[in-house]
Amino acid sequence: MAEGTGRKERLSIWFFVGLLPLLYGLILLPYGIYEAMGHEAPTTLHQLHPTLWWGLLLLIFGAFYVIRFRPGKG
Repeated sequence: MAEGTGRKERLSIWFFVGLLPLLYGLILLPYGIYEAMGHEAPTTLHQLHPTLWWGLLLLIFGAFYVIRFRPGKG
């Protein structure tokens, strides 16, 4: 039950599990796009754009969990 809200609503831990990768994805994806535009760091595999792909993956994963387990649905 959510404390202090006056409603008998349960908050799922999976909502918060999804919130963290969603936030990380929102940080990494724009930076990955910036790197893909030609500002990449001189690393061994920079041509694969790992920041872009991990940002996109985390954004999708986090959005799925946040939407699936959002409070107040149903």
